[in-house]
Amino acid sequence: MDLDLEQLAAAVLRLPDAARADLATRLLASLEPELPGDSAAAIATAWDAELERRDAELTTDPRSGIPAAEVFRMLEADLAGQRAARGETVR
Repeated sequence: MDLDLEQLAAAVLRLPDAARADLATRLLASLEPELPGDSAAAIATAWDAELERRDAELTTDPRSGIPAAEVFRMLEADLAGQRAARGETVR
């Protein structure tokens, strides 16, 4: 396959969402070397501990959370800024 990066990207962007997500997962996995203890069980245990920590924080101080609407607004603003920086049309 003799595609340059732009041609490859254009071809990939024409794939259905599920196929692009699968490809993105594979590409990211190829960039992140597996470390000892990075088994699915170890990762699940780490996430459980993080969720417990966050739950305890919110239980102790409910004002420490950020409303979902505010999080989404911040993410949308950040994405719009990134697109503008790349010269893309901002919606």
